[in-house]
Amino acid sequence: MLTAVRAPRWINTGLSVAHGVADVIGLTVRFFHIVFGVAWIGAIMYSVGAVRRALARMDPAARKETMKHLIPVVTRYVPGSAAMTILLGAILYLYLGGFNPDALIGSDWGRILLVALVLALIAFGIGMVLGIGSAKKVLAHLQEESCAHGPEVGVLQKRFNLAQFIVLGLGLWILALMVIATEIH
Repeated sequence: MLTAVRAPRWINTGLSVAHGVADVIGLTVRFFHIVFGVAWIGAIMYSVGAVRRALARMDPAARKETMKHLIPVVTRYVPGSAAMTILLGAILYLYLGGFNPDALIGSDWGRILLVALVLALIAFGIGMVLGIGSAKKVLAHLQEESCAHGPEVGVLQKRFNLAQFIVLGLGLWILALMVIATEIH
């Protein structure tokens, strides 16, 4: 049995110019939401999967120097990509729902994406408080001439690692929710 395949709305040549521009805007917001989401969760996944393993194999002096250069980049890059992912996701959610409360909270699609948005905000909060906060404190200790706070730094590193695993787990759940929402919309 053959089934009709519906072309994306933005391909339809019968659209008005205003509607066509709106679809280009929607496509652009969706594209950058995905790009920043890949940057955010991809950075966390890379850190958990590769950076942690590589650092564990380094001698302490090399690890310290690497971390002194890596932490400032991470503390700027990850929150920025996370914030852009969430902002663009919220805009996309409102846009795709037509700014219609019935579509946004009165449908399974809308409720699933609303849960994903709430989980993204929770992941961002955990990442900022536990992850970035701990990383900045570790960096302060690494910049001391001779740090005598080994146990405190160890606790901070464990807190940072825990934050990474939590944010990664939430990010994967969010991704699953978006896939589910796409299938029912």
